[in-house]
Amino acid sequence: GIAAATMTGLGAGPAMLTVTPGTVDFGAVATGSSSLPAFFTVANAGAASGPLDLALTGADATHFAILPGGSCIDGSTILAVGSACTVLIDFAPTISGAKSAALAVNAAPGGTATATLTGSGLAPAQLTITPAAKSFGTVPIDGTSAPITFTVTNAGAVTTGPINLTLAGADAGEFAFYAPGGTCVSGVTALNGG
Repeated sequence: GIAAATMTGLGAGPAMLTVTPGTVDFGAVATGSSSLPAFFTVANAGAASGPLDLALTGADATHFAILPGGSCIDGSTILAVGSACTVLIDFAPTISGAKSAALAVNAAPGGTATATLTGSGLAPAQLTITPAAKSFGTVPIDGTSAPITFTVTNAGAVTTGPINLTLAGADAGEFAFYAPGGTCVSGVTALNGG
């Protein structure tokens, strides 16, 4: 006689990785600080992938970083058909200027998927005072000199927080801020970057 059995299955194409969003601009960030993190989703539209390899590539890759907190684990995450995981990245420029890099996700099987990363590093706020030194000359005891104007400038590219004005040094009590006339208000005035 003849014996027969019914078999069924679901065909799936080869693993195919995608990364979304495809481009993230982290905007302008002061050097020495970092941006808010951005989440990227790595998805698999085909059969099970091999272990994921996560890398940042490009000339400016060192200004970006893959952070803890994403569910894609470099070298170990395997994506089943239709599944996804996340990668968390921030931008922390160390020098000023426009920066670009890429997130590259590779798997075998699975291929390569990339996302473009851009951002701009700005010189941090930097206060200067001119003149840097000034003599009030000889003033009689209990007398008052003529006022001298000092200019406070932000030489950086990022706006300062509120500036605080103080007089310091062993003889600080012999000097005083002249009011009215100055435009810098301690604890209030913030100076835009250049």
